Amino acid sequence: MQLSEKLYGAERNFFVGRRKEIEMFKRHAAGNSDWQWLHIYGPSGIGKSTLLQQFMSEFEAAHIYIIDGSKTIRVKEDVLVQLTVQLQGSCELNLSELSQEEIVKRLIVRSQQKSCNIVLLLDALEKWHSVEEWLPNWLGQFEDTVRIITAGRFPLTGGWLRSGWVSLIDTLELPSLTQMEVNRYAQKRGLISSDTNSLLFQFSRGIPLAMTIAAEMMLKGNQNKPLAKAERNQLIAVLMEELLDGLPSLVRRIFEAASVFWRFNEERLASIINEEIDQESFRKLTSMPFVNLKEDGWMLHDAVRSWSLEDMMLRKPQTYEQMRRNALKQIRKEELSNPLYRQKLNLDKLSLHENPFVRNLCFSGNLDDFEVRDCRECDLHTIVSLFKRYHQYKLPSSPQDFHMEHLIRPIWEVDPTTFITIWKENEIVAAFGKVPLNTEMLHVLASERLLHPFIKSWKQTSNAYLLSFIGIEPELEEEIRSCVTNTIINHTAKSEWILDFTCINEWFPVLEWCGFERASWADATTDSGTEFRAFILDLTKEDYFSKLDRLLSKRSIGESAPEHNTAYNIQLLKAILKGYSNLLRNHELAETYTCLFPHRIVMDHSIIELGNLVQKDLIAAINFLSDNEELDGLSGKLLKCTYIQGVRPQQLVAERFSLSMATYYRYLNKAIDDLYQVLDKDLNQ
Repeated sequence: MQLSEKLYGAERNFFVGRRKEIEMFKRHAAGNSDWQWLHIYGPSGIGKSTLLQQFMSEFEAAHIYIIDGSKTIRVKEDVLVQLTVQLQGSCELNLSELSQEEIVKRLIVRSQQKSCNIVLLLDALEKWHSVEEWLPNWLGQFEDTVRIITAGRFPLTGGWLRSGWVSLIDTLELPSLTQMEVNRYAQKRGLISSDTNSLLFQFSRGIPLAMTIAAEMMLKGNQNKPLAKAERNQLIAVLMEELLDGLPSLVRRIFEAASVFWRFNEERLASIINEEIDQESFRKLTSMPFVNLKEDGWMLHDAVRSWSLEDMMLRKPQTYEQMRRNALKQIRKEELSNPLYRQKLNLDKLSLHENPFVRNLCFSGNLDDFEVRDCRECDLHTIVSLFKRYHQYKLPSSPQDFHMEHLIRPIWEVDPTTFITIWKENEIVAAFGKVPLNTEMLHVLASERLLHPFIKSWKQTSNAYLLSFIGIEPELEEEIRSCVTNTIINHTAKSEWILDFTCINEWFPVLEWCGFERASWADATTDSGTEFRAFILDLTKEDYFSKLDRLLSKRSIGESAPEHNTAYNIQLLKAILKGYSNLLRNHELAETYTCLFPHRIVMDHSIIELGNLVQKDLIAAINFLSDNEELDGLSGKLLKCTYIQGVRPQQLVAERFSLSMATYYRYLNKAIDDLYQVLDKDLNQ
C-alpha cells in the first residue's frame, strides 16, 4: 500500500478547505451542470482521493459508487467487480453473473427508481491504461442521469479526447491549500504555535501529503522547534520518491536540472547537463502533473522545486553546484544576447544566487494573470483594508495595533503615483507604497510618531524614497509572492536611495540578503510593543541589479570556505589576463569576467561588445594600481607590461624593473591579488 493511501482515512477527520470543489461536485452530482463528466487532476499528494472521500461523506452515499484504480485494474472485469460489490452492498442481489451491459442497465434503472442521479467516481485514472480503450465506450452506454467524476494525476488527453467525450468533459486542476487552510489544519492537529504553523506551510507549500507527514513528525517531537535535519531529509526523500515513481533515469536527471531553474525550457536544461535532450524525454518531464506551462517557459510546482533542490544538495552537492553555475552562465548568455532582457530575467538570475530561505520566501508562484496598475482614489479604501488585514495576519498578537495606515490617503493626495496596485481577475490582491522623500511629503510623514527618529536624523538626498505600506491578500500570498517581489524590484531599481521600514519580521533577513543595510538609528516601536526596523539601500554608486548580483554571487558561492573561493577566483582572473588579447573573440572568457565581477559591467550591450568592455575595465583597474603611491605603482606596471602589452619573454619584463625571475613571479602574483581586490571591492565602501 502506498504512503498516501495509508493517510486517507485519518485525514478525513482533519479535512480543511476545498469548499469550492465540494460544492462543484454537489452541483455536478445533482445534475446542475452542462457536463456529464467532471475530471479533477493534480500531482501525487495534492489530495484528490481525500477530496473524493470527503464528497462521499457529505453527499448521499447510497447513490455514489467509487472504483479505485490503485486497487489494480488490468482488465475490464476488475472494474466491474468493484462496481458489483458496491451494488450488492446497497441491496442489489445476484449480480455476480451479470454481464457488463446488465450492470449498466441496473444502474440506469436504479437512477430512475430513485428519481435522482447516480454518481460514478473513478479514482487514480492514471492507472487505468490497460482499459483505456474500453472505458470511454463503456461510460458512453450510460444515460445522462449517471454523472461521472474522475480523478488522476494528469489532464485528459489523447484517446480520452479522441473518443468523442471532449464536448462532455469539464476539467479542474486541484490547487494547493492556502496558508490559512494549512493553519486551520495545524490547529485541528493540536499544533498551536504560530512559528510551527509557519514552518509547516513553508515546507509543505499547501500540498496535503507533505503537510500531513510533516505534522505527524512535529507532533512526535517538540512542536516549538523546526523539524530535525535528519527527519526533514527523510521526509523529502519519501516525497520525492512518491512524486517521481516510474520515471526513467534520464527523465529524473533532467528533472533535477529543471529544479535548478525558476523557469526552464529545453535549451536551458541542455545547457546545464551538457548534452542534447531528446524530445520524448522532455515531453515526459513536461507532462508530469507538477510541471506547468507559463508564458515564458515551464515551471515546477514551488514545493516540488524546493524539495528537489534540498534533496540534490544533500545527496549530490557537487552536481548541484556545477548545475547552478552552468545555469547562471546560461541566464547571463541570454542577458547578453539581448540587453533588453535584463529586467525580464531578474528573478530567473536571482533565484540562482540566493540562499534557500530567500528562495522559499520570494521565489514562489509566477507572474501570469497579474496586472500592475496605478492607484486611483476609489482604490484607497481597498488598499487600507488590505494593508491592515495583512499586518493583522502576520502579527496576530497585536490585532489592535496601528501600522501607519492613517497616512495612506494623505500621501496619495500629495502624490497619486506613490501607490502601486497588483490586480488579479479585476480585484486588488496586493499593493505597496514607494513614497518620494521630498519636502512636501516629509511634512505629511512628520505626523507619524514612528517616523520621527528617521526624519530627525536623515540628511535629505535626491531621488530618495520610503518603501513601505505593503499589503498582500493573505489567502493569495503564496500565489502572488513572485509577482510582488518582481514589481518591487523593478520599481526599486529606478531609485538612488531607499529606506525600507517594516514590522514584518520574516522580511528582516531577506532585506539584508538583498543588499539593504540596517539603519537602527531609524528604528521605532509602537505603543503595543511592535518593533519597526529600518533598512537602507544606497544606489548612488552602482545600479541595483549590479549590486544585488554581486552581493548574492559572493554569498551563494559559500561563506564556509572564503579562502578557497578567493584563491579559485584569482586563478580565473589570471586566466582572463593571459587571454587579454583574445577577449574580443573569446566570448566565454569575457563572460567569466562578468560572472566574477557582475557589478563592473552594466548589461546594456550585446555579447559582441562584451570583450571590448572587459578590456577597458581591466585597463582602468590596472591604471588605478599604477597610480597607487602606497604600492609605488609596481603592481599596475607589472600587469600592464606582462598582460596588456604582452611583452615576451617575461624575462624582459623582469629586467625592465631590475628584478630576478623569482622576485618577478612573486611580485606578479601579488599584483594579480591586488587587482582582484580592486575589481572585487564593494563600490559603496
